Amino acid sequence: MTDIYLGPKRYIQRPGALDEAAEHLTPFGRRPAILADDRVMGIVRPRLEPRLTAAGLEPAFIPFGPECSFAEVARVAGRTRALEADVLVGAGGGKAIDTARAASGELGLPLVTLPTSAATCAATSTVSVFYENGMRTATRTIQAAEVVLVDSAVVAAAPVRLLASGMGDALAKWYEGKPTYERIAAPGPALEAAMLLSTRVKETLFGCGPQAMRDAAAGVCTPTVERVIEANLLMTGIISGVGGDSFRVALAHGLLYGMTVHPRVHDFLHGEVVSYGLVVQTCLEGHDDETARLIPFFDELGLPLTLADLGLGDREDPRFKEGLQRTCAQGGSAHNITVPVDEAGLLRAILDVDERVAAWRRSRARS
Repeated sequence: MTDIYLGPKRYIQRPGALDEAAEHLTPFGRRPAILADDRVMGIVRPRLEPRLTAAGLEPAFIPFGPECSFAEVARVAGRTRALEADVLVGAGGGKAIDTARAASGELGLPLVTLPTSAATCAATSTVSVFYENGMRTATRTIQAAEVVLVDSAVVAAAPVRLLASGMGDALAKWYEGKPTYERIAAPGPALEAAMLLSTRVKETLFGCGPQAMRDAAAGVCTPTVERVIEANLLMTGIISGVGGDSFRVALAHGLLYGMTVHPRVHDFLHGEVVSYGLVVQTCLEGHDDETARLIPFFDELGLPLTLADLGLGDREDPRFKEGLQRTCAQGGSAHNITVPVDEAGLLRAILDVDERVAAWRRSRARS
């Protein structure tokens, strides 16, 4: 039996795409409600508002709060309902877009997403992740966007840290999907497609990632940058859709969600902590060739690779120990790999990664 959610219905990526928003919003009605945080609002509102108004639309702009929580979704849904909006637009990053998705689902409104970075695949996903005081509380499959409008010039101009984070999160599709795929005796065509697509994304990112970072840092939206944006946003969203519940997250995301109990983790992007978790996962699995491949790649991208990099150097901190416990809790995604996971083994892998990264950095300094 196959039961999957596919989306988005339309994906548009090119420089200047933000200026085309009126064309793509008009089919849904005259009153778009646009959700964004203060920083993103400063980017999109000056470009959207005059063009939407000139096209006969009546846009309303709703400020996004600190996180995608059930309370924030209720607030946004209430505000959108009061505005009598026809379509809800999520602009910016993952949490704002997840909130817009959940609120649009509650209201039965179409969703359009305008990602301003390629840090996660939230814009093309069907899932919203809910938090409370920085800690994940739930994940819900809701709906895909009708349209995803990606202004690649805007995305390329975002801090390169966001692009690197998105590459780590996109690579997780292969590293976390493969062990879950291998547990299925007779994978169907959709699951096979997810595995093949995630392999292609992996090859693309290892081949293009560092150059895309250099190009974006230089302020140039090259074809290489475009390829990485598409891999981070579109391809990962498609993989999530066709893979369904069988192509799951594993230890890397489990470690992220477990460690959100520690306040220092909140200073890092989703994909940054996932990237670290991928190195730990491959080490725990005994895939030394993959660990050895990820360490220099992530180091070149500037992603965190050690406990100290994440500000978690104090292993006696009760919050660190609680994070390990939460990660290894029965039923959690950390157990979606092919080797047993417990707190002692996880800690050994974490310390092993610290040693491997230190050795790599020493060898690099000598060369």
